[in-house]
Amino acid sequence: MRRVWAAACVLGLVGCGGASGSKVRQLGGILTVTPANLDFGDVALGKEATHPVTLHNDGIVPMTVEANTVFPDATFEVAGLPVTLGVGETAALRVRYQPVALGSHEQKLELVTDAPSDMPVDLRGHAVRGLAQLSGDSFDFGDVVVNETATQDLQLVNNDGHAETSVVIDPPASPSAFAVKPPGEQALSAEQSMVVTLQFRPDRLGDFASAVMVTPCPTCSPRPIQLTGRGVDRLLLVRPESIDFGNLKLGAGASQPFTVTNLSKSPVAIESLSPSGSPELTAALDSATAFPLTLQPGQTVAGTARFRPRTLGAQSTQVTLAASDGGPGLLALAGLGMGPVLLPTPKALFVGPAALGTTRNSGITITNVGLDPKNDSPLVLSDVRIDGNDGSWAVRVDSMNVGEPGSSTQAHIAFTPQATGLSRATLVLESNDGLHPHVEVPLAATGRDLLPCTLQVQPGDPVDFGLQKLFAPAVQGFELVNTTADDCIVGEPAIVSGGPQFRWPGGIVPAGRTLPPGHRMSVRVAFVADQARTYSGAVQFYVSNKAAPAMTVNLVGAGDSSCFFVTPPTVDFGATTQGCGVPDQFAFAVNHCGFPVTVTALQTSGPPFSAAAPLPLRIAPQTSANLSIGYAPPSPGDDVGAVRVFTDMRAEPFQSGITGGSRDSGTVLDQWDQSTPKVDMLIVIDNSGSMQEEQQALAANLDHLWNRIALANADFHIAVTTTGMSPYTFKQCPGGADGGEAGRFFPVDDSRPRLLTPQTPDVRSVLFANTNVGTC
Repeated sequence: MRRVWAAACVLGLVGCGGASGSKVRQLGGILTVTPANLDFGDVALGKEATHPVTLHNDGIVPMTVEANTVFPDATFEVAGLPVTLGVGETAALRVRYQPVALGSHEQKLELVTDAPSDMPVDLRGHAVRGLAQLSGDSFDFGDVVVNETATQDLQLVNNDGHAETSVVIDPPASPSAFAVKPPGEQALSAEQSMVVTLQFRPDRLGDFASAVMVTPCPTCSPRPIQLTGRGVDRLLLVRPESIDFGNLKLGAGASQPFTVTNLSKSPVAIESLSPSGSPELTAALDSATAFPLTLQPGQTVAGTARFRPRTLGAQSTQVTLAASDGGPGLLALAGLGMGPVLLPTPKALFVGPAALGTTRNSGITITNVGLDPKNDSPLVLSDVRIDGNDGSWAVRVDSMNVGEPGSSTQAHIAFTPQATGLSRATLVLESNDGLHPHVEVPLAATGRDLLPCTLQVQPGDPVDFGLQKLFAPAVQGFELVNTTADDCIVGEPAIVSGGPQFRWPGGIVPAGRTLPPGHRMSVRVAFVADQARTYSGAVQFYVSNKAAPAMTVNLVGAGDSSCFFVTPPTVDFGATTQGCGVPDQFAFAVNHCGFPVTVTALQTSGPPFSAAAPLPLRIAPQTSANLSIGYAPPSPGDDVGAVRVFTDMRAEPFQSGITGGSRDSGTVLDQWDQSTPKVDMLIVIDNSGSMQEEQQALAANLDHLWNRIALANADFHIAVTTTGMSPYTFKQCPGGADGGEAGRFFPVDDSRPRLLTPQTPDVRSVLFANTNVGTC
């Protein structure tokens, strides 16, 4: 505070004036200035500060106060002068400091009063930049799940001098995935800090970039704060994304590493690790003993994938790592199980009975059923032996190197009984099969003490197939009749010569059999000629006769390219019942020649077959004639024979085979009961435009179906659909699909129950209504 004494003229009698010569007494006054000197301190460049200065008249007369100063620039400005103060009055001046340059500034404010002297007031201030410090120039949000929001903080600190300042924060430029709070101009006191929240919310997959313009001081230029981020669907990065173990042999094992990384700026937990697919492909995290497993930002954990193939072929598994945020991490695993696989056929062998002093042969087929894409892993046998051998068994293998997949070799099993009764042993196969290197095949057979077997071959030896049309398979054969007063054992026949023209029908090898005295068995053989010439072959089989343990039946046939032939190549009566009449079958004599052919004679191989035709039978060119074939089996069993057609074309007959079989006429009654009948019924109704009468007939007879279901007290499920596949827009049909149910249950609009059960209310009426599908 400063006081200024002022002077005044007081008129003693009339007035005050030097010219009057009046007696004047000068009186003093006091001007008080608060504050006496004004220091604005630090003020940010571009900002201004104002401060009041109080004037008070402490004198006994009024006074006028004026400024006697002209400031050189606008740094300081005084408002409120001149002012007249009455006795005891106060006035406030407003002094503004607005620096135009950095540094210190000083001025004197000269206050002029009525007093003889002036009153100086010192004005001082210091201009600073007022620059707010930013915590960063760029912010990378990293990977953020689409439609989720990530935030980061931009901190502003006013520590440049001790002046209040202001910053301006502009909203981010496009895209709109970024936002800032708060936007606009923000004031900062000295040493004050504030936090600006930056937000990133991606609305699509991919990279985003933008910038926030921040003006950090009143006189500063805008400063760009770069913003980047990426929209993703998952935050867990699995590397590699897929592992292919390639080809791996069965029984082996392989492993490969993988990693899982948290790409987020925040912690993410792996909730679980779940494989889906082949159990032979697995994966696990090396450090995870339990889930959830939390990964910090950027943290990577290691894992191991394993493949232990147990089955052939391509294997695949997808490992899903469920995440607490975003989609799961995915790891695709693949591999191919390969290598040799040994398959014995049959897996257990019963050779059957064999007479003492004879050897009955059988066999095990050893096949490689594995997989070998590179053809470098064949199946190789390392040992073939028979364990538990009582001296009755022997084995011989065609080749120890079975070969690539699909290849096979034969293990020939010989059984020579040393005593009567059952004999058991085990065929042991050891190989490079990775899963089953040791395979055992049980063997069994029976030794019997029998009279030497004698067999009669019917209709005769050789079996003559006659003339057969090229490439037309004809089936004939022979019967073996036991003429011994003891059982006769017949082993599995084998075609030892004449193949492939002579073959087993359907590729099925006939089984061996034990024939009681007087009993018979048939052996069917197929013949397919591929050239017009004569063929020969032989069938050989085991018999229980130590003097002649093998028996051979010869085969002959000829291929014929004539324009005349008999068809079908085999007349088959199928299976019949003993004592029932068997309808005749027909063979057809076909003449494709350019001249007539006369059938002069007709024969069969004998009972139980017969043939009839009006002979001589003249067959015109490009016509055919029926030949009636009869079958009258005298006893149960299988029968084979032939029909021979003699013509005027040549001396040799044309021929077709005849087959048939009869079974005992005993009656077999099968009966079963169901305590609770169950019925699942789908009624498919044709809803085309021409089916109106049929639908009416269905409606008229639906009662019969319902009464049968009701009578059975059935547990039923009944639904109705139509044959319509597409809606018919030109005619309105019920059910909500306009006739285009396309397999859906009627009515599609659920206006009534669609799947009917005994619990459906008024089920009979609903069933009748659901069958009214209309004609569309």
